[in-house]
Amino acid sequence: MKKLFDKENFVSRGLERGKRGQSIFITVLLVLIFILGAFVFMNGLYAFADIIGSIVSGSIDVALKDLMRSWPLILAVFMVVWLILLLHAVYRNVDEERRMKSIFKDGICLIVFGGISILYIVIMRIAGVYKSLVEGSPTSIYPLDSFIFGIAIVALGVLAVLYAKKFKEQVPYEVPSRGPIVTKARGLYCTFMSFWLLIALFGLSGGIFSLFIYDFIHGYAFFGIAVVIAYLMNPIFLCVWEFYYNDLKEEKKKELLLPLSFFALGASVISVALYMISLGTSLDAPSNAGFGMFPVAFAASVNIATLLVVFAPLIVSIVALIKGILARKAK
Repeated sequence: MKKLFDKENFVSRGLERGKRGQSIFITVLLVLIFILGAFVFMNGLYAFADIIGSIVSGSIDVALKDLMRSWPLILAVFMVVWLILLLHAVYRNVDEERRMKSIFKDGICLIVFGGISILYIVIMRIAGVYKSLVEGSPTSIYPLDSFIFGIAIVALGVLAVLYAKKFKEQVPYEVPSRGPIVTKARGLYCTFMSFWLLIALFGLSGGIFSLFIYDFIHGYAFFGIAVVIAYLMNPIFLCVWEFYYNDLKEEKKKELLLPLSFFALGASVISVALYMISLGTSLDAPSNAGFGMFPVAFAASVNIATLLVVFAPLIVSIVALIKGILARKAK
């Protein structure tokens, strides 16, 4: 266990003061944006749930109206995901050229997404779809909060573009690389990681909001605790991958991946087992209790979304285990 946390294993340890400050700043910013993303994701999730509910009930016209009203909330999810990907590129810092291309590209995307959101809200307000800039639903100051969020995203996008094109020499980023990145089947890898990011945001948002929504008293306490643990496993695994594994020196990654994957596999098996046992003790829990927590996840009898989130850590652990075994054989 001590070997896993040896200071000499990490890229970010032993840096000069300025470099260490840059590393800490990006790490803290990435964590804060990820937490913000959980709240943005939950707002978008509930808006999406209303739209799906209207479609299922046959009210297509209501679904279209809900989509028109809630589109900035759904778009905000894409914006915050793109912002996380931008900060991830800076954090990994594979090489100077790749980092600057990523910052510039992601900055342009943020400007486009934020601009579309701002323009959409203005048009919908003029058209009368929004009766006021503070309607109070689905959030207390909606759509004003989405309007402000769009402005903030555009501003961050402009800063990213300006830094990549004008200020990179005046304010150099000197943290050592946490590369290299995957080059084989990169498209499949990026798709998998982006999907995992969405699941992690789903898990963190569900874990946080359930503490305020869920009734842990009337017969469903075990189920509720099991679901919250299963959901929080996803952001925990993602944070371990990003802030622990990616910060390891390259030779240590190959050495420690296998023991890490065994720890992850054990934790995910326990998490899945708790969830399955909780279902056995409360067969009506998903429909009676789960729906109130995560409407989209429990909207169907098979609960596909929840099964994805519950089993995702297990899948990730197995993939890491296979990768670790192959890395040991290659040594």
